[in-house]
This record gives sequence, structure tokens and C-alpha cells, in this order.
Amino acid sequence: MGLLAERLKLVELDYEFREVRVLFVKDYEDLPLPNGRVTARKGDEMDLPRWQARLLADMGYVEIKDRRLDVNEINMVHYREKRGRGANEIQPLPQDFYFKVREYVSMLNNAIRESPASMLIREREAAEKNTLDLADTRLVKILRLAQTGSSEFKDRMTPEERILFDVLQSLIEDWKRYAKKVAAGGGVE
Repeated sequence: MGLLAERLKLVELDYEFREVRVLFVKDYEDLPLPNGRVTARKGDEMDLPRWQARLLADMGYVEIKDRRLDVNEINMVHYREKRGRGANEIQPLPQDFYFKVREYVSMLNNAIRESPASMLIREREAAEKNTLDLADTRLVKILRLAQTGSSEFKDRMTPEERILFDVLQSLIEDWKRYAKKVAAGGGVE
């Protein structure tokens, strides 16, 4: 696993361990939490790590109160990025955007498996196409910013994009140092 992949995995782990609000839809006896075990009753709300909330939701104990993404929001984000004013100007994205896209597409895949409907398939295709185009558009902008050494829009990047920017910037600086040595008659040390 390369450096970029390792760092992206850490971002993913951070997301999975971040707390999310849940509503219990049925009682759960002896729920293990970091500070001990509790009994949760139907109607109780609490914050749980995302991984645990997802597990309990899959078992039918909770509803996750986190805001979900949909194809309309993906389309809107895609449109804003494509129509951005400057060639290097990155539009702000929610910090968990790519994770929310993954969850949304996964939900669509499950729905399609259960009941294949052309509307769901078109929605999934649109979400995939616009997410990939959005990622490519942002990659070009991140490359330009890394090449110029500007971190002006770094606060508008997602954590994954900031990692990519830092790795690219480091590689570009290494390349520039190498090119200067070659131009001066030197070589690799």
C-alpha cells in the first residue's frame, strides 16, 4: 500500500469513528460503549461512533439521524464546480462528501439488488458519472494549485483532497529540485 493509500485509509478510519446521532427504534439491552454498558430504550437518542451506529441500524435497532446525500445534491455540487469562476478556484465541499457519496451509492446498489427499477439505475449512473467528473475536475485544479505552490483554496478541499494536494506538492518540489540540479550540470544524489 502506497503512502497516499495509507493516508486515505486513516481519513476513512477517522470518519468511521466520528460520532453520529441515532434514534433507538427498539430497546437494546447491555449496549457496549467506551465508558461502560448502557440499556437503550425505544425513543432514546445518543451519539455513537458511525461504525457502531451503522451496525445497529443494519440490525434494526436504530435510525441514523445523519443527513444523507442524494443525486440532486451531487448534481448541484458538480454543476457549481464545473461553472466555478477561476480555473484554479475550488468550490467548498462538505468535509465528508466522498464518504456520503459512497454511502448513497451503496444504498442505491442495495435497492437495485432488491428491486431493479430503471429509475434507480439511472439515478445510480448519474451519481457515479457526476462524482467521477467532479473528482476529475477538482484533480486538475488541485494539480495546478500544487504546481504553483499555492495553498489558497486548501480549506475548501476535503481531507482526502488535502492529502492528495500535500503529496503532489511534495512530489512537484522534488521534481523541481531535480530539474535545477540537472540544469546546473548535476544529478541525483
